[in-house]
Amino acid sequence: MNDFAQINFRLSLYTLIIWLLSVAWLPIANAQWTQTEKTLMAWDDSKTIDFIIAGDDGRLALESLGMLRRLVNIGYQVTLGRHADSPVSALELRLTVADSMATLVLNRTRDGIIIGAEQRNLAEVIPSTVAIATNKAAPLSRLRSVGNYVRDRTIDLNRQPLRIVSLHQSNPDILRVALLDATGLSVYDIDNTYGLKPVAEFRPSNASLSALYLDAGDIDADGHAEIVAVWGENNLSGFDGIDTKLHAWVFTLDEGALRTASDDLQGYLRINNDAAYLQRRGVYQPFAGAVYQLENNNGWFDVGKTPAFFGLSNIYQDTPIDNDSALSLDASNRLLYLSGIAQSQSAAVSVPYSEALGEITFPFVYVKLEEQEYLLGFAESDRVKEQAMPLARRVLMDGDTAYTQERGRNTALFRLKAEGADRIVAFDIRSGQMSEPFSAVGSFIVDFTLSLGANDTRVAILLLNDKPDGSGKSSLRIQHYSTD
Repeated sequence: MNDFAQINFRLSLYTLIIWLLSVAWLPIANAQWTQTEKTLMAWDDSKTIDFIIAGDDGRLALESLGMLRRLVNIGYQVTLGRHADSPVSALELRLTVADSMATLVLNRTRDGIIIGAEQRNLAEVIPSTVAIATNKAAPLSRLRSVGNYVRDRTIDLNRQPLRIVSLHQSNPDILRVALLDATGLSVYDIDNTYGLKPVAEFRPSNASLSALYLDAGDIDADGHAEIVAVWGENNLSGFDGIDTKLHAWVFTLDEGALRTASDDLQGYLRINNDAAYLQRRGVYQPFAGAVYQLENNNGWFDVGKTPAFFGLSNIYQDTPIDNDSALSLDASNRLLYLSGIAQSQSAAVSVPYSEALGEITFPFVYVKLEEQEYLLGFAESDRVKEQAMPLARRVLMDGDTAYTQERGRNTALFRLKAEGADRIVAFDIRSGQMSEPFSAVGSFIVDFTLSLGANDTRVAILLLNDKPDGSGKSSLRIQHYSTD
């Protein structure tokens, strides 16, 4: 997603951005720096700004974040700090907060002439979010959530599923989940004894598949969730190498049986905000072309004719929030906030919501190389014929909150021992605040899902494995969290 990036963040100032994003996003810059904004909107030269921030007042973070977002929204490329390589036609904007007084000075970089200056008093009450964010007892990049925890429960599995989703059902004392593995799709109920009760299963006729993706949602608005599942068939050709063919269906759960509600759509499927989407893969690309929404034709689902949204190039890496904004994961495993996606990709802008969330390289699809590479020599055995392309980790939207997994666990030297912990992290879409609503686990989180348990307790069901690619011992971890 680097093509979206229009803000250059210097590594030396990266922690500052995390600090800025740790406070609430309030529209303070929209109306309270009126003259400066008018000057910037009328500026017809380079839309590049060196944004310099100075001061030790706690309110500086809130002011800086509001100004930064406003600059991006009106089309400026922003570099934090003064940089010698900035264009000669750039502007410099300096925000200083001292003794409750904020001063904003705008000048031309090429000659230093001031073309705008404003001041305003910040004597009003400091928002509580700033006080929390500057609490030295917690990392500035995130908040530890507070609530009533119930002891985690673990269920060992005799299979090696790679994907999990929760399914709504009427009994709050029972959790219903679907699991996807190489052999098929299975639905289970989890009762108060935390045992698995089989409900239904589907086994594809092809026995040589790999599990790729699983999702669920009420896409036909009948009160019952549909399930979409994607498998990969890895075809081996001696000349061309390995190439993954996609197989994908929509399923309904009907009277204890999983029934197909579509043809094999042979693409990537995903459900977001109770709408199902499909994207094809290319001959030499893992993802290609537009994303299309599925259409419901009397209970049978087909691919629509009109692209559902523009500017997003990877159905799993990009998560739409609305028609003009989305979350995305970049090459550095950071979660980004994108705006302007309804326009061309070059018009979209991005702001990081997180530090690096750790590398996850499974599951993946094999894609043939258009031009095969030779690593050591020119022998047939030296050729690299395909590339294994990992699919992005799950980003799950729930109202104004986005949940995803942080890979903090890793294998040590020679892969003899795993160290560290994985966890689920949450992002408030309105503020960019990152939190940890559930406890970290000393296992690899392969996938996760969210549900509501008894008494409206938020439940996270983690699909765990003792190996990062899901090839080891599998289990489910049920975590409860309540704000009551």
